[in-house]
Amino acid sequence: MSVNKWIVSIACGIVFFSCASSKDIVYLQDVKENGRLESEFEYKTVIHIDDLLSIVVSCDDPEAALPFNTPMIGLGREVASTGQQSPPGYLVDKEGYIDFPVLGKLRVDGISRVELSEMLKEKLAVYLKNPIVTIQFQNFKVTVLGEVRNPGSYKVTSERVSIFDALGMAGDLQINAKRRNVLVMRENGKEKTFARLDLTSGNLVYSPFFYLQQNDVVYVEPSRGRIVGGNVGTFLPYVLSSVSTFVAVLALILR
Repeated sequence: MSVNKWIVSIACGIVFFSCASSKDIVYLQDVKENGRLESEFEYKTVIHIDDLLSIVVSCDDPEAALPFNTPMIGLGREVASTGQQSPPGYLVDKEGYIDFPVLGKLRVDGISRVELSEMLKEKLAVYLKNPIVTIQFQNFKVTVLGEVRNPGSYKVTSERVSIFDALGMAGDLQINAKRRNVLVMRENGKEKTFARLDLTSGNLVYSPFFYLQQNDVVYVEPSRGRIVGGNVGTFLPYVLSSVSTFVAVLALILR
């Protein structure tokens, strides 16, 4: 085989393997255009120990609601870097309770925000006319680690965040990240649950881990090439440039 043909063969091989590697990069590869996937899993964010809840009570008579809106845990604490007060809230204790004005200790661990709102309205109906209860999570965050552009913990303003939302907040995956084996760790009291997600598969939406819960941790592994090569990616352009120069000179010599 001539040197020219040899060079062409190498170039074709590089192109082939580059195209093949795209199968490990593209998300949701088997989803059809205009196709629809309906998950059987019902998404519901439940309250956990150490959650910080904002609970505001109102009714037809604002004066009557005042005893149920006393200053909550966190009021008055200063944030050194900004000088602003941290948001007030009811902290769920280690036993899963909050201490609510007038009503006393209430078990809230394991129920949803909507369920807690309904429970409070039922109990407050004894004291108030047409009570309205507004509840929000104050410390809903997810943590994304590993092969992403900006690893860290991210506060979530809504209580519905998917695995793709979290990765988007972290700047998306690095090119050398494993997309078929993303680990999600979920903690519920003393129990920890782990799941592996394949971001390239449309079946991902059927997983109960597709939507994240507060304090979930997402870890993205590096590819084997990244582990073996270390920082070789930094020098790869220079290596390829030197190799191409060498091949060009060799072709001239052997012509």
